[in-house]
Amino acid sequence: MTQNPDFAVSLRGYDRDEVNELIRRGNDALVSGTPAERAAVAEQLRRPVLTVRLRGYDRIQVMGHLDQLVNRLTATD
Repeated sequence: MTQNPDFAVSLRGYDRDEVNELIRRGNDALVSGTPAERAAVAEQLRRPVLTVRLRGYDRIQVMGHLDQLVNRLTATD
């Protein structure tokens, strides 16, 4: 299972709570999701709506992690 990574905090990064929630949803779908649920969550992760905060998670790191999570959600076993 993909765990929450240790993202760097930057001056204009993504809201930490929003990112943590997206990753939690992705992890939950990986573990117990149906194919339809996995596809729906993968779509949410492809186009996340995230707030930029003064001290948030590094945007490049977050997007890279979300891309990896999407790949795992859409992989065929």
